[in-house]
Amino acid sequence: MVKKLFLLFFAAALPAAGAFAQTGAQLPLSFGVSASISGDLGGGVSGRITEPPDGIPAVADRLGEATYSHGPYSGRGSSIFLDARFVQFSVGYFQGTSSERMTGPASPATSRRGPSLTWLEIGLLGKFPVELSDRVTVFPLGGLAYRLMLTNSVPLNPLSESLIDPFNPLHASALWFRIGGGMDFNLSQAVFLRRSFTYGLRLRSRWENNMVNDSPHDYFTPGSDLQWGITYDNASLGHGFDVTVGVGFRLR
Repeated sequence: MVKKLFLLFFAAALPAAGAFAQTGAQLPLSFGVSASISGDLGGGVSGRITEPPDGIPAVADRLGEATYSHGPYSGRGSSIFLDARFVQFSVGYFQGTSSERMTGPASPATSRRGPSLTWLEIGLLGKFPVELSDRVTVFPLGGLAYRLMLTNSVPLNPLSESLIDPFNPLHASALWFRIGGGMDFNLSQAVFLRRSFTYGLRLRSRWENNMVNDSPHDYFTPGSDLQWGITYDNASLGHGFDVTVGVGFRLR
């Protein structure tokens, strides 16, 4: 699934590459570097603790109807971008963390920091610049981004701090569809500041599909024979933002 989405993204990028090649002599070109804050406010999976340990009724009463979710994450990073007036191509590296949350009928909701993440994001956005003055240009943005997960620390069992089954971070990669806008402020004829904001929806990752389709999942408490069962019955819609501030340099 990850390979298919990656190929789909680059198939969509081919027409843009052709546009660069055919009109490169006429289009103004620029490149730059930027810093970003990005996040997935949805996504992840949620489930119910359906098999509390046998022989411990007090624990079973407290956790038997508990819910567990693993999902939203945020991070920050830096990118490089290449701009050909109507098209922006970017590659960025990000680091962040996700969150985990548990609720139960006899205990208050608890949240904690989840796995640490690093990812590579490749973006291809169309834009239509409108000059408001000699210094200010604004533009709407819309297009695709592929978020390729590089590392994702193995999630912990929320009940026992034991490790889940081996996890492949690539399975958390996903294709995004983004819209938004930006503004360039000219410092000189060759240098400009760029600010942009986009919001988007993404497809489910392979990891999310597997967690739901392969439920229930069994976990074991280290040093004992206790076994827990969690049934993941929902994968939330992935959606999130990207706020970017950068500096660009015109090549022509």
